[in-house]
Amino acid sequence: MTTATRKIAIQAPGAPPPTGPFNHGIVYGDLVFTSGQAGRNRETGKMGDIADQARRCIGNIAAILEAAGTSLEHVLKVTVFLRRPEDRAAFNAVYEELMPKPYPVRTAAFCELGNADMLVEMDVIAAVPR
Repeated sequence: MTTATRKIAIQAPGAPPPTGPFNHGIVYGDLVFTSGQAGRNRETGKMGDIADQARRCIGNIAAILEAAGTSLEHVLKVTVFLRRPEDRAAFNAVYEELMPKPYPVRTAAFCELGNADMLVEMDVIAAVPR
């Protein structure tokens, strides 16, 4: 296996520690894959409203991407899980504010999440510029 195709685990000091047996991200070749990120406040341990959680979730992903040598500008694919359909507009407002254009492709689904306070989880695939 060459260095370009070696799996490299990413742990980002700016993101909350993983809550299970997984890494924040994996770099493989010129791509980075992030684990799903929620919007928990690291200082208080609490979850805010959907706008607060969306902001923290995207901030966690930005920290992981930075640790992997890339940024939100290089995101290619986003997957978003929302607990409630009525949160879509508020999530999108934060997303439009924080995600650079052109927007990446995106899949969104409504589903149950890890705990009752969790309103959003998001993961991305991004390019690592060389």
